[in-house]
Amino acid sequence: MCAKLDYYALWKLMANLIIDLKRANVKIPPQVMTELRSLKTLIEISKVEGSSSDVIRRIEECMSNLESYLMPIAREKFGDEYIEALMRRISEARKRKAKVKLEKRFLAGVPRDKHWIRVKLTEDTPLDLLKSICLDLKLNHKVQEDDFLLIYGDDEAQIKKFVKKMQEALAR
Repeated sequence: MCAKLDYYALWKLMANLIIDLKRANVKIPPQVMTELRSLKTLIEISKVEGSSSDVIRRIEECMSNLESYLMPIAREKFGDEYIEALMRRISEARKRKAKVKLEKRFLAGVPRDKHWIRVKLTEDTPLDLLKSICLDLKLNHKVQEDDFLLIYGDDEAQIKKFVKKMQEALAR
């Protein structure tokens, strides 16, 4: 097990803030929603790759961008008490450590001796990009019915290279 900040809790706080603002009839720009999705994707990448300084830096950037855009709007709509309570919850989440347990699981359709990863297909992680990375690294892939791409191969190092290349592509 390894310990690092509970970025998922921070993402959830930002997602809930956006929900509250939408309920108050505040129009949220598409760029903010894209930033929220990027944050979630980076958090998932950090779970696989570990605490790469570049991934953590990008997570912190996304959080900062979301906070700087959403907080003034929330203060105007909901008042100082709401913001103070939210800031307390953000501070508590930043103090908590996430427990990440790395485990091997059996996945139907992948031979037992293969290493694998599943990636959710989104606007940020399009199928064409993922397939081209798979071809470059000579990894096998299958599109699954739940909008995931299953990537698998003989070497765990190749899977890690896939994650790194995907991260580099998302950073552009």
